Amino acid sequence: QVVTVVRMLLRLWMLWLARVQADESEFKQDFLEFDLNKDNQIDAQEVRAQFKGELDAKELHQFFIDVDQDLSGTISMQEYINYAASLNAAER
Repeated sequence: QVVTVVRMLLRLWMLWLARVQADESEFKQDFLEFDLNKDNQIDAQEVRAQFKGELDAKELHQFFIDVDQDLSGTISMQEYINYAASLNAAER
């Protein structure tokens, strides 16, 4: 019985890992689509361009407060992945 439980837990862990990797791949693709000048950073102009006027200044500012962890004024891929993963986890 212990072996069966261990196998079941291992299978669940592998399924979770596959899902996390798929999510991370999707987050990376999203980042690359936002990074219009391909400098591996997302700045406020790129965010505005992607949202085409649907994001007001207050929302943009809050987005950068939430995502830009090193306060550089731009968002790195890792910062974006961390943010997207946290939103994804909150939805589950």
